[in-house]
Amino acid sequence: MRAKRGGQAAKIRRRRWGVVALVLAGLALCLLAALPVQAARNTKKYCFPLDTAVWRISDVYGKRIDPFTGKAAFHQGLDLACAAGTAVRAVQDGVVTAAAYSPSYGNHLRILHPDGCETRYAHLQYLYVRPGEVVQAGQTLGTVGQTGRATGAHLHLELWQQGAACDPAALLENAP
Repeated sequence: MRAKRGGQAAKIRRRRWGVVALVLAGLALCLLAALPVQAARNTKKYCFPLDTAVWRISDVYGKRIDPFTGKAAFHQGLDLACAAGTAVRAVQDGVVTAAAYSPSYGNHLRILHPDGCETRYAHLQYLYVRPGEVVQAGQTLGTVGQTGRATGAHLHLELWQQGAACDPAALLENAP
């Protein structure tokens, strides 16, 4: 006959560790559940994307008549008209995920920010950053231009959250 290992004392130790593990798992779940709430409370200020005091909104986010086709279309960004060559700045710290040319956006770039949002800057005359580069809020990314499908010199600014375009005007409300 084999003797039982550990007896009553071992049983109590295992039970205590089981309770500790349950408590730690519960705390971890509580912390994970609180993360979106903390992100929603983020009051971080954004930098204004243009290095000029002379600008105007030339097109807003939402439904519009496309100036090239004359048909109804959804405009996924905000157009800020200003002089060609005006410096375009990062609205927040981040990593450049794309810097390229396309027939529609012209010279454009994308920046992924620590909060998971992505900003897109289009129709730039020149690009000063490359994919993989870490940028700081306020850093010059390029200059305003009229590349791609553009009706004049302007910055087309987009804000993406969780894979969906959002109105970037909310970004600018907090900008100094």
